[in-house]
Amino acid sequence: MRLLTLITSMMLAALLAAAPAHAELTPQQSADLARINVYLNGLKNISGRFLQINPDGILSEGAFYLARPGRARFDYDDEDLVVVARGQQLLIKEGNFVTNELPLDGTPLKVLLGRDIDLSKDADVLAVDGRAGTLSTTIQDPEAPELGQVTLIFTGPELQLQRWIVTDAQGLRTTVSLTEVSYPEQLDADLFRLESGGSSFRGRQD
Repeated sequence: MRLLTLITSMMLAALLAAAPAHAELTPQQSADLARINVYLNGLKNISGRFLQINPDGILSEGAFYLARPGRARFDYDDEDLVVVARGQQLLIKEGNFVTNELPLDGTPLKVLLGRDIDLSKDADVLAVDGRAGTLSTTIQDPEAPELGQVTLIFTGPELQLQRWIVTDAQGLRTTVSLTEVSYPEQLDADLFRLESGGSSFRGRQD
């Protein structure tokens, strides 16, 4: 059940009945989207803690590491579960074995880990909203709009990614919030390598 919830939250498995149209942005919204692009492209290494709230209300937390472009790792506390993204792959390890290898398509990580991010070209932008010290954008994959929507939420005048929300066809939402965020100069490359039954999964970094 834990693995099914994780895959659902990361892959947006349910189909949408009808995908929303690409939003027509105002000049202010276009400027805000450009700010988000600048922020995301300026990121290199990030680490911290995450709190995941699943549609059924179950909470999971752990440590995360992002190394742009192309790599991420989520270590779940109190669960023998690790998720690693590298290149175009999402690897899920339970216990001593990698049990799933999935594409990044349709996940927030596909956007966050891209080399040269331009949300107006890389995604269908459905909304841009700035209010009360937060800035958010809701996007979907133009190559797979049936996979769902992702809302990225930023805070502060200089922008910092605070959380993302994945919404599926039934309106069920999975929220991942980031805390204790730091920006190390380097992250150990071994963080993004998984051992599985004596084999090593390194993936490909784009």
